[in-house]
Formats: sequence, C-alpha cells, structure tokens
Amino acid sequence: MNPSPKSLRSALKAQTRAAIVAVSFDLFGKLGFEKVSVEMIAEAAGISRATFFNYFPQKDLILREIASARVEKLKSLLAGFGASKQVPTLENILELVLNITEENARISLQSKKLLLETIFRQASQGPLLIARDQAVESLGMAIERIPRRDSKPARQLAETVFAAYMGTMMEWLMREGVPREWLVNTMRERLVLILEGVA
Repeated sequence: MNPSPKSLRSALKAQTRAAIVAVSFDLFGKLGFEKVSVEMIAEAAGISRATFFNYFPQKDLILREIASARVEKLKSLLAGFGASKQVPTLENILELVLNITEENARISLQSKKLLLETIFRQASQGPLLIARDQAVESLGMAIERIPRRDSKPARQLAETVFAAYMGTMMEWLMREGVPREWLVNTMRERLVLILEGVA
C-alpha cells in the first residue's frame, strides 16, 4: 500500500525542518549564532529564504527547536516503559539521563558556547521553563511507578534529578577545556547519590 500524498508531504516537511535545524546548528557552532544569517542557513539547507521563514519566522526559534528536541527525546525514552508495561527501575532512570547527557556532550563538541547560549536564550524567553516542566512531569510519572523505600513525592525526586542534571550540564559548559568524560562521570556520581537516597 502506497503512502498517501498527505503523509508524504508531512514526511517531507519534517525532513526539511530537521535539515534546517542540523545545518543551523553546524553553522552556529562554526561561526557563532550572531554571525550566521538566514541566507547562509537557507543556502546550506538547499532551500529558499521564504521556505526558511515558513518553518522559522525568526532565527532565534531554531534554538527553541534544539531545546525542545532534548525534552522530546526524554519523553520518548520514558514512553517506552509505558508501552512495554515494564516497571522502570531507578537504574533505568539513571541510564536514561546519562544517555541524554552523552548525546548533549557529543552535540556540544562542536560548540559548548552555543549550547550555553541556547540555554540562556531559552531561559530568558520562557521556553526553558516549559521544557523543564515537561521533563519533570515525564520523569515524575516514571518514578511514581518505581517501588521505593522513600515516601517523598515522585515529582520532588524528579525535580531534584532535573536540577542535578541542569546544574552539572551548566557547570561543564562554562568550564573550557574540561573533557566530556568529566561531564558523564560527574553526572553519574551526582545522580547515584540522589537515587541511592531513595532506593
């Protein structure tokens, strides 16, 4: 059975959007956010300036897309537990957050400054709080299903895990020359401390 024209259009739109974000992030990492023009992004993505604006009415919105992608990744990984009916463990939560940390570290190899700028721009414009709330809600729902000896609310534990995650990411991004191994190892140590307290 052939896909419908509507589903093909949707797939093409998603592909174009992903291409714009990918080339933008590459250019931002090489030249800096301010030095990259819409024309440069459009040319690198093989689209017109008008097409770019159909997807992103403002260049800043690409940074929001990058931040949203992190939350969507977390939500999709957590949704896997619900779909399989498997009861998650605290170790699963730890591995999930470390998985996202590793991915952030790979992305940031191009430019730590860019990821830091993305976070600060999002924080000053509000979307970071929305992304944070979505991430905490998803984490909290997964943690709620885990048998724990600690009676603290799952949301409070999710907020603590998220705070440790963001704090460790920010610390690493602000420190030039610190390798990604530091980020992953430190994240693991801090999250283990938190999770051992409730296991």
